[in-house]
Amino acid sequence: MDERYSRQVLIPEIGEEGQKRLSRSSVLVVGAGGLGSPVLTYLAAAGIGHLGIVDDDTVTLSNLNRQFLHNTLDIGKFKVDSAKEKLTYFNNEINIVVHKKRLENDNVKDFIIGYDLVIGAVDSFKTRYVINKACVYFRTPYIDGGINGFSGCVLFSNPPHTPCLKCIFPKQEKSQNDAGTNTGVLGTTAGIIGTIEANIAILHLLKLPNPAENKLLIYDGLKMNFDNIDIKRNEKCPVCSEVTK
Repeated sequence: MDERYSRQVLIPEIGEEGQKRLSRSSVLVVGAGGLGSPVLTYLAAAGIGHLGIVDDDTVTLSNLNRQFLHNTLDIGKFKVDSAKEKLTYFNNEINIVVHKKRLENDNVKDFIIGYDLVIGAVDSFKTRYVINKACVYFRTPYIDGGINGFSGCVLFSNPPHTPCLKCIFPKQEKSQNDAGTNTGVLGTTAGIIGTIEANIAILHLLKLPNPAENKLLIYDGLKMNFDNIDIKRNEKCPVCSEVTK
């Protein structure tokens, strides 16, 4: 086993077989910004064998309080290119594929098909709904993360075993439009929520018990509180109600 992963192979729940499972896994991450930076970094560190990154945005100075995969030398570059460069330096043993496109209804299936898991690291509820709908259709587990100031939340979606995003957030509020440009974002909040998304992904890929199933995790950085709220599927959900075992 590669010395790179020797310390995590010592973990009983992982071992050499678990590490081999991670190396055979594939994860698509939508967004290479504040949430995407910790998600991608920790998945690369864990040895996820194939990472896909979707993002059509470029690096700006205002990104750098939270998007640590990028620096001042990257301003103006596509985030996916900057992210791939850093991740390749970090771990050159994994395969990284980038897509300089905005994920939308008419192209989402082209990105999602073939991946074991999709992680949302975007700041628009419109895009999160698109990802959620496609993942439900293709029966691909989806981890959704959202942040706002000192607060954040994480949802693991895998119908019919869990609710989907639409079950829990049935309507898009005005405040949910492009949160990254319209609301304040603290770097530590993005780091915490993104790291939790990565941790849930690793648990799922290892086929370990997933404490995020049927829960909505809510983080309050001002009070340093984590709440795991029980959630249930909406039997009339327009997205996942017809998904059965």
